[in-house]
Amino acid sequence: MVFGLGSGRSGTTSLAELLNHQPGMCCFHEMAPSTFAWEGAEEAVGSLLRDFHAALHGDERLLSVDRIYHRQEDTLERFRSLAPLNALGDVASYYLPYVEYILDRAPGARFPVLKRAREETIASFVVKMSQGLGKQPLWPLNRKRVRNHWASASDRRWVRDAVWDKNFPSFDLPRSSGLEAYVARYYDTYYARVDDLVAAFPESVRLFGLEQLGTPEGRQDILEFCLPGRAHVDVDVHSNKG
Repeated sequence: MVFGLGSGRSGTTSLAELLNHQPGMCCFHEMAPSTFAWEGAEEAVGSLLRDFHAALHGDERLLSVDRIYHRQEDTLERFRSLAPLNALGDVASYYLPYVEYILDRAPGARFPVLKRAREETIASFVVKMSQGLGKQPLWPLNRKRVRNHWASASDRRWVRDAVWDKNFPSFDLPRSSGLEAYVARYYDTYYARVDDLVAAFPESVRLFGLEQLGTPEGRQDILEFCLPGRAHVDVDVHSNKG
């Protein structure tokens, strides 16, 4: 099993695509955010592990997937039809708090972690949080509506996202703090935790720079870590520059 990690805006879509091109491998990208959360989702993680284990051992192939995302249909079809099915994975930032939980139950799981430059990640998140919302006549001062996954629910300056807010940690920052400050705190917190996990589980958790997705040598390093000792297919997947 492979669980790809990264703060978001860090190449996780491309990582899932690379893994999905490997023989016998099926990898989702953010397969079910509606059922997960940054805290208290052990039951959902455990259910996923049981479903992965069953599928990999020849039992009926059943998974809970958020099908509102069109990209999931192709991956679901691959999951149902791939023969043989030798490896399964999902790539999503929200598995980070559950790495130890997963390793207790699936000791062979691998966790490749992608990391993009700090300032690039912050800028990309700021753009992403403003997309698709526009200005609303009833919004105060006709101000542009912006999401903030990391603010407390009581901070009404931001638009709430019922699916995604619970999949990120929240921070109690001063009310004067802008979105950039929240993303910066998240980035630093996320990768500090990654560093701890890499030190504790060096055979299972490994950090890769985003730039490694852009070279054949870098992709080979990622694939050898995720699927050691197997034949790999190199695909130039790093196309999302957002």
